[in-house]
Amino acid sequence: MFQTDTAAFVRRFADAWATPTVDGLVALAHPDATFTQPLYSTARGHDGLTNVLDELLSTIPDLRGEVLSWAAADDETVFVEVRLTGTFGRKPIEWVTVDKIVLRDGLIASRTANFDGLRLLGSLARRPRGWPAWLRAKLDR
Repeated sequence: MFQTDTAAFVRRFADAWATPTVDGLVALAHPDATFTQPLYSTARGHDGLTNVLDELLSTIPDLRGEVLSWAAADDETVFVEVRLTGTFGRKPIEWVTVDKIVLRDGLIASRTANFDGLRLLGSLARRPRGWPAWLRAKLDR
């Protein structure tokens, strides 16, 4: 993949996270992709990613992502820094992740998100008004 292809992927990624939907984000992924991030077990394929995104977007329905920076490590690997913001328990919540994304045919073959999961979990735990939505999202999976 050439640098221009990587830049085009990052634009699609940024657009998808600006107003995220499950279908829009899944469309960025290869059918057999793997997704690893704190607080979740590794998700595999479109079905696994759909489950993770359903839970996340049900828990934080107004979640938005803003690409802050990105860098291509090689023709297939790109690191993308994303600020995620939304509301949980009637209060704003925000965290930053750096995703290592390996591309195949212009789609995500693997994504590893790197953020402080314990800090995020602590923020969620201190907002009991959000717990019912979080619990419903967990139980629906």
